[in-house]
Order: sequence, then C-alpha cells, then structure tokens
Amino acid sequence: MAFSNERFLRNFLENEVQTNMLVVDGRAGNGQKTRFLASHVGAEGMVLSFHEEREEANKTAASLFMAGLQDRVTVENGVVTAATLRQELGRLTKVDLLLLDYSQNKAIDRHAINDECESAWPFLKDGGQLLVILPVVEQPEAILRSIKTDFDGPFSTATFSAEDGTTFLFEKQADAE
Repeated sequence: MAFSNERFLRNFLENEVQTNMLVVDGRAGNGQKTRFLASHVGAEGMVLSFHEEREEANKTAASLFMAGLQDRVTVENGVVTAATLRQELGRLTKVDLLLLDYSQNKAIDRHAINDECESAWPFLKDGGQLLVILPVVEQPEAILRSIKTDFDGPFSTATFSAEDGTTFLFEKQADAE
C-alpha cells in the first residue's frame, strides 16, 4: 500500500469532519469533496462550495440534489475572497475547516494561492484548520513560507508530502492575552 496525498486527505477528513461543522470547500472543482463533506457535517452542519466554472457549480448542485444533500450546501460560482466569505458568512460567523485544493491545477499561481489563503484566514475560528492541497511542485517549502507570512496571530503547521502532491495544514490558535 503506497502513500498518496489523496489518501492522506481522505483519512484526515474522515477523522476531522464532524457533525454540526461549518466547512468551506474553497476550490471545489468537480464537487467530489463537497459531497463527501456534506455527508459528514450532518443535517445541522453546512458546507460552502466555491467553483471557478459555472458548469462545475451546476453539476455539483445537481449531484447534491440527487443525493439529498442540497440543504447542507451553498454552491457559489467564483473564487474565495474576503468579500464572498463575508457575504455568505457575515462578520461574526467563523469556519471550522477550509479546503483550498489546487491538486488538479496544471499551473500553480503562488500569488493566487497567497491571496486566497490570506482572504480565508480571518474567517477561521480559533482551532479552525486550513488545508492547502498542491500537486507535485518544485520547492513546496517556498510556497509554505510565502503563505505563512500573511497570517496574523499564532498558528501551527504540518505538512504531508507524497509522490502525487503535498498538503499543508494550518491550525489557527487563540491569541495569548
């Protein structure tokens, strides 16, 4: 049995996603992770799913409807920004888990990754987690360093790397007063 980034991510989500959580699938792509997340947050939880392509958003919405999970998910056409998160969540609502999955991207735009991470960070609750999923890239450590510079307050990080990609995990910690 070989290690893979996809397998790590699936195991992580199976263990971490609980009922009643508020989860953002920030780069939902084909919506496969959105459906998985919706099935795990339960009837009282919620998933906010962002799609760059309207066609992907429509397919995900149809799939959720067919699975009876549409009440747990808000499907958005567009990318994660502070404005879109504020519009959907309000000023006070904080997120338990936020995924930014770039694993299917052919070209990685470090600036776009930084912008989306920086926009998402303030919406994580204390103890909330941000996962950044990358395909195989040269020098993933440089991307990690770049992302870390944009975060306010204390946080911890972990990295999982395999032959098919890398996942960065960030956990927001409460400010020591």
